[in-house]
Amino acid sequence: MTKRQFFDEKESKTLELKSVLPKFESLIKTCIAFANGVGGCIIVGVEDDLEICGVSEATRKRIYEEFPNSLYDSTSPNLLAQIYEKNFDEHSVVIIKIPQSLKKPCFHRKEGIPRGVYLRVGSHTRRATEDYIEDLMRESRRISYDEECVHGSVEMLSEELLYSAFGATPTKRQLISEKIIAPSSANSEVFFPTIAGTVHFCENPEAHIPEASILCTQFKGVEGRDIIQTQEITGTLEQQAAASLKLIVSWISRHFGLQGVKLKAQSLVPREALREAIINALIHRKYFIPGAVKIDVYEDRVEVFSPGGFPGLVDVKHLGDGTTFLRNPNIARIARRLGLVEKMGTGIKLIFDSCKKAGLRTPEFHEEGDFVKVVFFFQSGMSHGGEEDPILELVKLKAEITIQEVIRCLGVSRNTATRKLNQLIKQKKLLRKGKGPSVRYVLS
Repeated sequence: MTKRQFFDEKESKTLELKSVLPKFESLIKTCIAFANGVGGCIIVGVEDDLEICGVSEATRKRIYEEFPNSLYDSTSPNLLAQIYEKNFDEHSVVIIKIPQSLKKPCFHRKEGIPRGVYLRVGSHTRRATEDYIEDLMRESRRISYDEECVHGSVEMLSEELLYSAFGATPTKRQLISEKIIAPSSANSEVFFPTIAGTVHFCENPEAHIPEASILCTQFKGVEGRDIIQTQEITGTLEQQAAASLKLIVSWISRHFGLQGVKLKAQSLVPREALREAIINALIHRKYFIPGAVKIDVYEDRVEVFSPGGFPGLVDVKHLGDGTTFLRNPNIARIARRLGLVEKMGTGIKLIFDSCKKAGLRTPEFHEEGDFVKVVFFFQSGMSHGGEEDPILELVKLKAEITIQEVIRCLGVSRNTATRKLNQLIKQKKLLRKGKGPSVRYVLS
């Protein structure tokens, strides 16, 4: 029996897999989507379960002889595909490689603009909305969304915040140079704050940019059906980051450890990892997508949602390798001036390293639809890597404890506390003293 072979990559924003050759119309739309992104490959001869099935000689001939002309004639700007093969023992797959278009938006000639413009959203090809088409046009003009104007007076920018960032009151020329203000397209003598200037230096940016906020929600259990509490965080980008970090840490500080002679709460996820994820979400999100950055806290994890997929060449398969692509370069540059980020391209590595050092499961990054989700895992506050069990630390400090103290200090249910105490008794690490309400637990 021939050994089954499998392809080693899943579909993504730069990869489409096909078991058989679909209609050219479908392939052309996917090629347009890749061209409007960072490029990509269509591989024909791979099943949905990633098993390599190969292509027939007839399919191979059609791709080489017919598809290039069909693609070129159907697209504007005209797309040229690089076509080649890769062999896997007795099977061969055909790869159609599409480069990034230098002039965007690329569109289907028959459908025109806007209907003929397609984008890659996660692993799917979607028709672009008008907002996305405008974003592609800005990209071709080398203009970023964060330097677009907010229709409001320059006076809405806080002099105190500007002074603290620049060490003095910045001149009009400085504000223009830093893309904090920009001239109106209709009148070069009239200036408005930019999106970058507003999120950093307006005390209430959410009044002008509804997306400038963070929604924090704590759920009961692990499924997200029952909400315990929700809080919306507003203010400048720096204030949002600081306030949301403080709130989330207060919600997940259920592990207690000894610091000197005191028992202090410790975050179930390293503060520096959470801080980096929150700041990344605020800096790199797509501000033209409606909705706030979201942080959801469950009994076993924290999830940080950022509207918009990974920017540019950043790929979920190669996170932490130092690759940097700035969707909002002006927001990012000002954040660095304010000390919110140290060096571009190091944040995700810091997230991985700090969680590894804390003995936690590696955080997961997901690009699902047009948003990125970061998932931090913990174990209900009852275990923290290789550290000593927090119940034993509690007993060492107090000499003896009750089940009520375990529930209160570690933030767990009675069932969880009972189960953990019984495990420690079986392991002969604890002894039970007394009966009924007077039961105490001591070291064995």
